Amino acid sequence: MSELKYVGKETVRLLGPDIVTGKARYTGDFRLPGMQYGKILRSPHPYAKILSIDVSRAKALEGVSAVVTWQDVDRNIYITNGFTPPKHHHIMDMYVRFIGDAVALIVAETEDIAMEAMNLIHVEYEVLKPVFTIDEAMAPGAPQLYPEFPGNIAPHKNNLDFEVGDIAKGFEESDVIVEIDASMENGQNPLPVEPPTIICSYENDTYRFIASAAAPAYCHQNVASSLNVPYEQVRLEAPAVGGSFGSKLYSGNVQCLVFAAVMAKAARCPVLFTYTKEEHFGVHQNRMSTKAHIKFGMKKDGTASAVEMTQYADAGVCASTQEFMLAVGTNTLPILCKTDNKSYHAKVVVTNHIPSGSFRGYGYMESTALISQAIFEACEKMDIDPVVYLEKNAMRKGDRYHNSMAGAHPWQENKTADWSNLVTETARAFRWSERFKGWGVPTWVSPDGKKARGVGVGAAGHSDTGGKPSNANVTVTGLGAVYLSTCMSEFGAGTRDVMLKVVAEELGMPLESIRVSDADTGMTPPDFGSTGSRSTYCGGIVAKRACEDVKKKLFALTHEKFGVPEDDLGFEKGFVYRISNPEEKYGLFPHLMGKVDSVTGCGHFDGVHNSTIFHLQFVEVEVDMEMGTFRIIDHFGGSDAGVIVNPLPLKNQCQSFFAGIDIACMEETVWDPNDFRVLNPSNIDYKTRTFNDVVPHDHIILESMKDVENDYPFGAVGVGEPLLAPGGPAIRMAIYNACRIKLNSYPFTPAKVLEALKEKEEQEA
Repeated sequence: MSELKYVGKETVRLLGPDIVTGKARYTGDFRLPGMQYGKILRSPHPYAKILSIDVSRAKALEGVSAVVTWQDVDRNIYITNGFTPPKHHHIMDMYVRFIGDAVALIVAETEDIAMEAMNLIHVEYEVLKPVFTIDEAMAPGAPQLYPEFPGNIAPHKNNLDFEVGDIAKGFEESDVIVEIDASMENGQNPLPVEPPTIICSYENDTYRFIASAAAPAYCHQNVASSLNVPYEQVRLEAPAVGGSFGSKLYSGNVQCLVFAAVMAKAARCPVLFTYTKEEHFGVHQNRMSTKAHIKFGMKKDGTASAVEMTQYADAGVCASTQEFMLAVGTNTLPILCKTDNKSYHAKVVVTNHIPSGSFRGYGYMESTALISQAIFEACEKMDIDPVVYLEKNAMRKGDRYHNSMAGAHPWQENKTADWSNLVTETARAFRWSERFKGWGVPTWVSPDGKKARGVGVGAAGHSDTGGKPSNANVTVTGLGAVYLSTCMSEFGAGTRDVMLKVVAEELGMPLESIRVSDADTGMTPPDFGSTGSRSTYCGGIVAKRACEDVKKKLFALTHEKFGVPEDDLGFEKGFVYRISNPEEKYGLFPHLMGKVDSVTGCGHFDGVHNSTIFHLQFVEVEVDMEMGTFRIIDHFGGSDAGVIVNPLPLKNQCQSFFAGIDIACMEETVWDPNDFRVLNPSNIDYKTRTFNDVVPHDHIILESMKDVENDYPFGAVGVGEPLLAPGGPAIRMAIYNACRIKLNSYPFTPAKVLEALKEKEEQEA
């Protein structure tokens, strides 16, 4: 590969200067003519039937433009992606199904007036018996939340039930078989700084949104499906987005956009609708609670031989993305268990509380936490070093694996990195072989015996990093300007900077001559968006292909006008030149086109399977056995980027690992057991790590695609998302190695640590 000018080099971020000077415009910074404000009166009951609702006093209040109840909303409006599961959750209904469900929408000239109007609405309810957990919802005789879902189970269209290989033979050949029940129930909150914020106007049968949306075109499609209108009757522009962590994909929980649309149509004016921080915590979405029964078989050499998994997901009040998350989660199985013998079955269950939804580590964070528990139980029984297990089971290039998300072609061959090599290199950098003393053996114990340290390792990854379409256009004008048209939005990861660098490299043009479009579904080609660690290489591929198409068209023009063979032409710095004689150049204007003229190249990518992504984390923790607390002494990560495009953002991503480890350390949505209202809906009460609490950390990032022929844009593959999944299992192992207690309920609070220590002491006695 020739020397690259921009890829792998530090450059000024596209939005960087505007962000640090406060000039970046987020959705809440926009003000449209005649814009008013929307608020929602929410249910105080987890499950109830609305017997009557009187909004007359609210409507009569001066400054109120509209009050909307379920009786005013088209019954064809549901929260749906138009595909799966069956339509069931009306945006508003005569039934309220969780504390915070919408009872009435109010639009007024000011937020204060809207809040005053809310207090003037009188509602009578018939309170019904709710179901709050998976077990309650599936119990015989349980209240049924939706007639479409018998047994409170949502039918699905994804491949959540499959069996491949020879399961019976796999277990027969196993030297150890482990069966466990595992769960993940702490319902993390995504915690982007900016809550969901939407502006919607309705004119000429078109809903126009300015929205804090991380995947605008995907969100657009889901909004159109939910509103039951054609795609072209929705337009969505995403300005700067104040973080997402999955919660602003709006791939399922598009309620906030649909509420804004209903308000704007009713009030006949643009409406700004934004969640308060309490609403953001209490009614938007959290990580799905899930539980599984796992049977895992392993041979004495440390290779997996068979795995069975039955998993249940708690959708909360609205079944939407959970089945997709479960399906993506199945791709944890081949990443962590290199065997063809797999069986998987799953169910999505609806309950009476806040919906769960798309989230950082989409689906496979949950699966990683569950399956790792079984794997490491087996390793301990056979006294196998967990790093040895990971080296043997991590995929190498060309290894076959089963990807249930890949439709008619589920059997794939890994085309990215040799992940076994990454395990070896990361373990060496952490000095694992020196520090790991054996299962249940501490690395250090204080002289008084009150504190002990242990090391642990976790790994994660998936194989659904790109199997969805992307598109981009690149236009070169007669005067040498370059325009990249993409619907990829910017929410902190530097996605658009990656695409900009790819265009600059491919066209040999300076960065400053290239402009990147706004993320506007009315002006740009659709793109599945930044999700599943796909944005770097999917966005990069379509940008590169669009540039290649531009050059192909310019070379055809040059051949047509000057007779130069197309295969003897190159393009750089705004000139077509002859490869055999670089001094022979043709300017865009006047040689090939007019001043007010251009050539546009189109880049399309169907997405890719055969592509995996992988990450490791090593930790050392110190447990205080008197206090029940623990702290992370050392944290080390390992990734393979293929080729690094944006060094500093990549470093920042690798240092954001604490968003994953805190599922084990502190993050927990606390529900009232009586009605499942969220009891800690604020940044004060919801415990998360601050910058001052970040633990000692280092990492290695390999570039295995450098100077290697590959299908990726200059060799770059995704890195970011798996950073969040291995930390919890690694900490669980480290605590066990420090003091021989097994913690199975996240987060690992002092009370749980002390309880486990007491149980161990009683058993030993």
